[in-house]
Amino acid sequence: GILPQVSSDKEITVFHAQKAPAVSVMDYAQRMEKYSSCSSCCFVVGVIYMDRFIKQQRAMQRDFRVNSLNVHRLMLSSIMVAAKFLDDFYYSNEFWAKIGGVSNAELNTLELEFLFMTNFDLHVKRETYHQYREDLLAWSQGSSSIVNGTNSASSKSLVSEVRMLTVGNIEPEMDGGVQAQDGDAMMVD
Repeated sequence: GILPQVSSDKEITVFHAQKAPAVSVMDYAQRMEKYSSCSSCCFVVGVIYMDRFIKQQRAMQRDFRVNSLNVHRLMLSSIMVAAKFLDDFYYSNEFWAKIGGVSNAELNTLELEFLFMTNFDLHVKRETYHQYREDLLAWSQGSSSIVNGTNSASSKSLVSEVRMLTVGNIEPEMDGGVQAQDGDAMMVD
């Protein structure tokens, strides 16, 4: 479902829309998957990058909460940056802007802010990638191992937050953050 509009953040960022998009988070991700032609590992890495972004916001003591006003732009930025970092072929920002339903100028601003707020830290350790990938696969298959704590703490928290966002809860707390998977792109340790 569509997340209710919430504006309880004390600090509004470039990622905040004036109103919540009419498309669900899952439909938005599926749209990116359909039109971006990016490798599947970009979606896992995108989640890791989102996690890093949120950790950095908290480290700077900013009251940033993922909600219906910012999750789409944050996801768009993180997956696009992952595609540019990992894939040999990727679309221009202009094309990504069309996929994401924002202007090219806005996407340029989002990308730059995203990169600065993650300290341009784009490398992901192999182990981190595999843990996030396992957790996301378990979540997509409805596994309860994420909820009962058998997976890693950092990826478990973010995957749990993604689950809450996709089922309609709002403002989850996120903590926690590859190169590639199964030949999609080169792995770097």
